[in-house]
Amino acid sequence: AWRLTQNRWQQDREDINNLRSRFLTLRLQISENAALGNDFRAYQWQRFQRFDYTPADCREFQDAIETVVKPAAARVLERRRERLGLETLRPWDLAVDISGQPPLAPFTTDAELSERSAAIFAQLDPALSGFFTVMQTDGLLDLGNRMNKAGGGYCTEFHVAGVPFIFMNAVGLHSDVQTMLHEAGHAFHVFESAHLPYVQQQNVNTEFAEVASMSMELLCAPYLSPAFYTPAEAARARIEHLEHGLLFWPYMAVVDAFQHWVYENPTLSVDAAQCDAEWSRQWDRFMPVVDWSGLEAEKATGWHRKLHIHQIPFYYVEYGLAQLGAYQVFANSLTDPDLALSQYRSALALGGTKSLPELFASAGAKFAFDAATLSTAVNLIEATIENLSS
Repeated sequence: AWRLTQNRWQQDREDINNLRSRFLTLRLQISENAALGNDFRAYQWQRFQRFDYTPADCREFQDAIETVVKPAAARVLERRRERLGLETLRPWDLAVDISGQPPLAPFTTDAELSERSAAIFAQLDPALSGFFTVMQTDGLLDLGNRMNKAGGGYCTEFHVAGVPFIFMNAVGLHSDVQTMLHEAGHAFHVFESAHLPYVQQQNVNTEFAEVASMSMELLCAPYLSPAFYTPAEAARARIEHLEHGLLFWPYMAVVDAFQHWVYENPTLSVDAAQCDAEWSRQWDRFMPVVDWSGLEAEKATGWHRKLHIHQIPFYYVEYGLAQLGAYQVFANSLTDPDLALSQYRSALALGGTKSLPELFASAGAKFAFDAATLSTAVNLIEATIENLSS
C-alpha cells in the first residue's frame, strides 16, 4: 500500500516541480512589489506578523532539535524496531500499531463523543465545563462524519455572538478524541477572549493559539480514563500521543530548514533537482533510524507531500514553538494543577493584546528556541512515557 501511494506521487513528479517553479517566480515578484527585493521570507515575516522572533531564532530552534530531540526520537523508533522484531525500520513500519491489539474504540456516536468529552472538562475545570455546555446546548458542535460533508476539523468563531463552533469528521477513533480536545482548547480561547472590545484584539498568532489547543490535549490526558478508556487503554493512547510529539519536532525542523534554504537561494531552488538534494540533506540531518535505502526518489521528493511548502510558505514552525509552550504548561500542571490552569485561562483571556513572550509568560511558559528549554520538555515526555509503560 505504501509503495502504491508513492508510485502515484512519482507519476506527478514533473508536474509538481513545474508548479513549484511557477510559485517561486510569483513569490519573488510579490516581495519585489512590496519593496523587499527578492526576499520573500521578509515578506512572509511581515504577513504573519512575526514581530517577536527572527529567522536566526528559527535556526537556533533547528539546532536545538537536532541536538536534543533527535536522540530521543531515535530511542522511540528503536523501541518500535525491537517490538516489531525487525533488523531495520522501513518507512511503512511507522504506520503499524506495535501494541498488536485492535484499534482503540473510544465511542460509537457523536453524542457519546460529546458527553464523554464533557465529563473530562467537568473534572478539569468548572468554568471550562460551562463553556462546553454552552456549545452542546446551543448547537455549536458538528462532530460526526456524513456523506458529502467537507473534510477536516477546525474551530471557528462568531465574533458578534462571542462564541466558537467546532467542525470535525469523527468516526470513532482515538484521533477523533484528540481532535475534540484540541479544538476545544481553541474554543475555550474564543470564550475567554470574547470580552475584548475590538475584534482585532481577539486575533491571536498561531504560535500561541496552538498553545491553547495543544495544552488542552495534555491537560485532559489524565482524565481519558474512565471517560473513554480503561486505565490500560488510556496509557496506550497517551504513550502514542507523547511519542508522536517527540517525532514531530524533527520533521518540523526538516520542513522549516528546507523552506529557509529555498528562499535564501532562489537561483538554486528554482531547480527541482536542487530542492530534492536539499530536502534529502535536511532529512538525513534530522530524521533518525528509518532505513530509506532503495527509496532515494521517494525520500528526495518528500517536500512534494507537505502542503504548507506549496500553499502557505514558512507556515509550520509555529506548531513546534507552540508544542514547546504546551509541554511547559503540562509540566506546571504536575506540580500545581490549580495554578497551571489559572495561568492558562488568564493567558487565553489576553487574546492578541500582548506579545508572544508575554502571552507565553502569562501561561507560565517561556517563548523559547534554546536547547535547555527543549531538553526539559523532552525529559518530561520520556519520563511520562516510562511511567505510563510500567
